Amino acid sequence: MKIIKFVFPLVILNLIALILVTFGLPDIIPLQIGFTGAVNLFGSRWYVPIIGIIPVFIAVIYILHIYYLQTDLNKNIEDKIIPGIAIIVIPLTWIPTILALNIPNNINSIDSLPNFPLIELIVFISIIIAILFIFISYYIENITPNRHMGIRTPWTLKNEFVWKKTHKLGSYTFMIAGFILLVYALTTFISKNFFYAIIGWIIAIFLVVVVPIIYSYYEYSKLKDY
Repeated sequence: MKIIKFVFPLVILNLIALILVTFGLPDIIPLQIGFTGAVNLFGSRWYVPIIGIIPVFIAVIYILHIYYLQTDLNKNIEDKIIPGIAIIVIPLTWIPTILALNIPNNINSIDSLPNFPLIELIVFISIIIAILFIFISYYIENITPNRHMGIRTPWTLKNEFVWKKTHKLGSYTFMIAGFILLVYALTTFISKNFFYAIIGWIIAIFLVVVVPIIYSYYEYSKLKDY
């Protein structure tokens, strides 16, 4: 539980920082951008601290689960993964602020919104998710069967051996997916072509979702043959 003593103050400080920053933002800020880089949705600047509540919410739910609900989460999840997710989410809460800093203070209509550098945003998000995948890969192998987290397919839930084999494989696929996202994020940034990011995301999703599902079925079917 030592890490939550660090994470909880961190998410609170992040929320306070977002609240303070909000006072210096324009009254209207971009909230959504299209694939062309054009902003197509805007709203009040007070959406910024609202988004900042998300990592605080994750930390609070985590504390409630551990102290009051007596869940069956094992030590790796308790001490590392869930607090780690809260930490990874913190940079994502600053995306609206980054968007807002790219528009003039006197903006008053959606037609006045300039194009946002979409490539940089895609690269930023890809790097954050890549770090999350690599972070998870270090701990997923040791996750024991539980009702909350892990690679939960019909076959891993039916057999503990299949669960262990699938999560061992997952430790590699998450790691590989993370590095692939980093490589394609760099390629996207250099080439200024978000098509490379799309390829990286397709490969990463295949590795962390499709491959473990197929592998768990394969391992379970082998057991049925004996």
